[in-house]
Amino acid sequence: MFTINFKGKPHPKDDKLLKLDMVLFQTGYPRVSKTLNISGRYEDWNQSAQGFKPKTRDAANKNKILLNLRLKYQKVAEDWEAEGMKWSPVQWSHYFDTENISTSKANKIKVIPISQCIDVIIEKMKNQKRIKNGKFISCTSNALHYHYLRLQLQKFTQEVYNKSFSTYYFQDIDEKFLKDFVFYLQERGTKEKTNASLPERLKKFVGVFYNAGLMGQPYTDKRIFDCIRPHFKRKENPPQTIPYDAIKQIEEMNKGTFSNKEIFWIDMFLFSFYTGGMASIDVCYLTWNCIADDIIVYERTKFPKEAEVPFNRKAKAIVEKYKNECYQDYVLPIFTAKHKTEYQQIKRVKRLQEKVNRTLKKVVKELKLDMEFTWYAARGTFITKMIDEGYHPIAVAKFAGNSPNTIYKHYWDQTHKDDILKHMNEMF
Repeated sequence: MFTINFKGKPHPKDDKLLKLDMVLFQTGYPRVSKTLNISGRYEDWNQSAQGFKPKTRDAANKNKILLNLRLKYQKVAEDWEAEGMKWSPVQWSHYFDTENISTSKANKIKVIPISQCIDVIIEKMKNQKRIKNGKFISCTSNALHYHYLRLQLQKFTQEVYNKSFSTYYFQDIDEKFLKDFVFYLQERGTKEKTNASLPERLKKFVGVFYNAGLMGQPYTDKRIFDCIRPHFKRKENPPQTIPYDAIKQIEEMNKGTFSNKEIFWIDMFLFSFYTGGMASIDVCYLTWNCIADDIIVYERTKFPKEAEVPFNRKAKAIVEKYKNECYQDYVLPIFTAKHKTEYQQIKRVKRLQEKVNRTLKKVVKELKLDMEFTWYAARGTFITKMIDEGYHPIAVAKFAGNSPNTIYKHYWDQTHKDDILKHMNEMF
């Protein structure tokens, strides 16, 4: 079912004049208003008849224009219905716009809800391929972030506005919507004692607007996000770095209370440290074609930057320990023949990360360390140790696959505070 109505109201700049809108409606979609370029006095308008009052100035001509306009839009909708075409009021409202380059081009661009745009983006990313360290990988993990954004938006519109997100188009997103969405995520984060992935969700929402703009969708100007721009910045967290002495304690500890699997998970943490603070996902995907002449050279999975670090004897010892258990040309026994698809491999990496982190909690308890840390601490600890040993920041950044500015901002930490205090007391 669809309807075409004309609604008149006082003009905001002069309440004696008429502001006339055409309101298009289709069952299951929000109403869409289109301002008409037909002027007149407000007192000459008859709302119940949806026309200008007889005997008022130019009433006959104006009512004829309205009738022809109604018939034009009615014919478009009837043709679409007859063809069995799926359409929306937004698409209907833009049918006769002269802004489009050509009518044929306008007909090709179907205005679709935001949720459908996100579906298109997700599918496109799943099919995108890129080469990392000689292997083809897809953008599946990035597609998952858009999937989580859509789920969050569905919950938000349902809980806050009692409306389905599937009915929203880009023209429905205004400053109020964005500010309400930010507050909704902040409120959820307060309950969960997290940031509710607020910066990540907002950046992906901007990504939806960008990709939809490339698809030709209207109302996709990213400047609308300027009102919430301060929320895009991540909260600065202190580097997750532990003293090097803790690494030595882990190396030398009695592992009699640990199972063989737990010892393997500890070795994965140590391997990360020995290889320049290599990220857990890069440890899992490391292959022999990345190693030559005792140098490991690889492109980081999560960041388009190359790392180059010496393949030192402690890293070699761990590789030698597990060399007979490895699958295909992987350096470490992470994947097996069961992990055929990229999705299975991603799930495997996530499970391994959880097991390593759980084992590190047991390590902290066994060694009675006054700290908590995860697999991620290997990176900051390596960077801090190398800088403290006098290596140039540019060299350390190359080992880790970062820039000097990044390693100081996110990874290096002062782990010898007591020694500094003692030294300063001696100096002064």
